[in-house]
Amino acid sequence: MKSLVIGLGVALGLIWGKPVIAQEFTLRVADSFPTTHQYSINTKAWLDRVTELTGGRITFEYYPAEQLAKSADLLDAVESGIADIGYAAPLYMSDRLPISTVTALPLVGNVSDPQKLNDAFNELAQNELNEVEFLPQGVRVVRAMVTAPYQLMMRADKITSLDQLKGKKIRSSGGVQERSVENLGAVPVAIPAPDLYPALQRGTIDGTLFNTPTAAGYKLEEQLKWSTSNLNLGLFPVLYVINENVWSTLPEDIQKAMIQAGRDVIPLAIEADRKREVEFDEALKARGGGMYAIEAEELPNWAAALKPVSEAWIKNLTGQGKPADKVFARWEKLVTE
Repeated sequence: MKSLVIGLGVALGLIWGKPVIAQEFTLRVADSFPTTHQYSINTKAWLDRVTELTGGRITFEYYPAEQLAKSADLLDAVESGIADIGYAAPLYMSDRLPISTVTALPLVGNVSDPQKLNDAFNELAQNELNEVEFLPQGVRVVRAMVTAPYQLMMRADKITSLDQLKGKKIRSSGGVQERSVENLGAVPVAIPAPDLYPALQRGTIDGTLFNTPTAAGYKLEEQLKWSTSNLNLGLFPVLYVINENVWSTLPEDIQKAMIQAGRDVIPLAIEADRKREVEFDEALKARGGGMYAIEAEELPNWAAALKPVSEAWIKNLTGQGKPADKVFARWEKLVTE
């Protein structure tokens, strides 16, 4: 059920000779991020920007930190109307949002420019992903972001070639990442992010695939020494969806403002990521390591090893009758054009 506050009339016109007041809307927004998380801070900036762009005609009640629903239940909460807008994480619900995991595929063009990647994902999400995956579930993507690219991070070894990875125990988050680790010749170990620090500390694993800002959030630089800087081993997609029935009640100018505001605040997230990356690199250097680039002549070897991951993803989903081939081709074009 939507939270809709109706003003005293409709815009443009007079009632008994007096100007009418435009409709005003209040929507409930829910996610799982704690208020100190940079994505929660960025979400608040997004909502404030929408209110600003609409002259205060729409406001929001924001419920972070799983206040309205658990992370895994947020999509259902939006579908049922418990929340009007909610966070949806495809990698945590790949059974329901398999096509939207396309961003997790490694080395798609090996593009690492965060603004380009975010622009590309916005375009994909607002069009192809909405059409094939979200609208059939009664919701619509209104905001789309991706994390910084995942890199290879190691406790002790500076990996410069694939041969050096053979037999190394590398943490993955499962799914596509697990297959990526296997194709690189390493041994995937499934460990939840909160347990990564002690696993590295004990030497249970030799390294991890992770994006730098999030790794810094878990203080992993205290247990790591080296990290690549120029790989794109996949992106974590961050999506906010709105109940389609609620969306249909909103005037077109407010709809456009919500989409525009989402794009407007992305640079704030990118800047926060860059600051954390600098601090992360400095911490690694203090431990005798640092961030480094894989040599250009070595990159084709990584691409060749990882290409079957994308091929398997496409084959599996097209076999289920899903347009994975078309979505992948579109994603690849968007990030490389």
